[in-house]
This record gives sequence, C-alpha cells and structure tokens, in this order.
Amino acid sequence: MKILLHFLLAMGLAIDAAAAIAACSPIPGADQVWSKASVHWVFVGELHGSNETPAAFGDLVCDVLARGKRVTVALERPTSEQAALDGILTAKDLSAAKTVLLQQPKWKDGMDGRASEAMLHLFISMRELRKSYPDLAIVAFDAPYTGTADGARDGAMGRFLLAVGKTKPKDLILILVGNAHAMHAPEFGYDPAAMYLPSKEILSLEVTDRGGESWYDSDDGCGPTKGGVEDKGATKGRGIFLDPKLAPYGKVDGVLSLGVALTSSAPAAGEPTPLPDCRTKFLSKHRPGTHHR
Repeated sequence: MKILLHFLLAMGLAIDAAAAIAACSPIPGADQVWSKASVHWVFVGELHGSNETPAAFGDLVCDVLARGKRVTVALERPTSEQAALDGILTAKDLSAAKTVLLQQPKWKDGMDGRASEAMLHLFISMRELRKSYPDLAIVAFDAPYTGTADGARDGAMGRFLLAVGKTKPKDLILILVGNAHAMHAPEFGYDPAAMYLPSKEILSLEVTDRGGESWYDSDDGCGPTKGGVEDKGATKGRGIFLDPKLAPYGKVDGVLSLGVALTSSAPAAGEPTPLPDCRTKFLSKHRPGTHHR
C-alpha cells in the first residue's frame, strides 16, 4: 500500500510539473547554459521596466527546473523585502500577500521599472512553479551599504550574492539585475556586482531587443521611454547566443535576445501621491503638444 501511495504521489507531482512547464515557453539555446557544470551564478542583465524581460526570465527558471536542477532566483530588490517576497511564494492568501508587498517603500514609490506590474507577475509565476518545485526560492539581494563611493552598492550586492552561493551550494542561482551590474569588467570606473563572484563560476547574459519602449528612470525623468538595448548587427530571433562580441555594451558572455520590441510595464502599485520629482519632470516633457526629445 505504501508503495502504491508513493507511486501515486510521484505521478501527481509529475503531472503538476508538466502543467507548470506547459505554461512556459522554452528559450532556444538555454541548454548551452545549463550544461556548464562549473557555473553557479547566471546573470541576466536587463534594461528595467519592460514586460518582455521578466517573462523571458520566468521561462528560463521554468526551463532549468524542468531539467531537474535546484534553483534559487535572486532579484534586484531590497533585502528588507525578503519577508514580503516569501509571502508571495508561500502565503495561503495571495491577495493579502500582494497588499503587503505593494506597501513596501520601494514598491509604493518605485519609479525605476524594478517595481513593475511585469515584475509582480513574475513573482506570482514563481509561486505557481513552487507548487511543483517546493525547493524553489526567491532571494532579494540589493543589500544595505555604507559610504557614498562609486560602486559601494555593487560591492554590497556582489558580497550578498557570494554569501547566497555559499548557503546554496547545490543550487543554480539565476539573477535578474540591471545590465550594468552583470558585467565582467568595470564599465563606469568601479567593479560591478558580478566581479565579486568567482569568475569561473559565473555566466552573464545581456538582454537585447528590437527597440520599443520601457518604463525606467533616466535623465529625462521616469516613465515609458522609447529605446532599448537593440541587437548588435543583424536582428536575432528569441534565444541565447554565447558570443561576447554580440553584446552591445560591456563585457559579458553572450546575449539573451528577446527577438521582439519592448513594451513598457507601469508600476504595480500605481503612481504615488505626491508624484516624485522624476515623474513630474517626465510628464512636463511628454504631455500632448510638448516637444519630445
């Protein structure tokens, strides 16, 4: 009887896993990454604020779980949000958990694309995957830091990710982060977060696209802004290409080409009142009838 029960339980888990995977879209070329036994950390460097990158990142998580690997998802969120993120994964009442998360300061006032509707959807998709893969974890790694020196934040993030790797030695750690933090060499005069990890154990991908629009904070203010990180040379289809020369910016191992134009994803918590300066600046330049740069 016990053998039968174990068999039925295993079959049930397999069916649940198959259903979860069916909702994902495998990314061509991902097997090149998963087959590298020495790789412990995989960086996916994005331009914040699109719908497409969080969705593609979710597909990567789904794909590697389907291949039997243990996975920890690391996100560029303040470490102070960890309990709220855990709630999205595990709380019985998802609606209440979402309310708690969206009340966090960097969600209530988040105008740089990292607190978007697409990011919230990514978290909820991780909750669904966790029903089939209970070891799946989410870690916030934007750690507190001291000082105002250039690179202080990257140093704190890099050291935190290194510590995560030591506590999760059997996991593949998939990291979604702004592309400047995922590079193998200084781009702005200081070491990015990825350089704080063992160079032979990391793989960095730069997300590329066909232009379009994303919601991010720039010198022009914060809001839906035209432009992306367009494919270098000929446009590519959706897939991973492990060729450093294909990256439009910086030193990485290759690109994750989305194969489409970006669409912007607005803040999940809506716009705060009063509006922050960056949003006021953006609206003053982008109202109908005003000059667009």
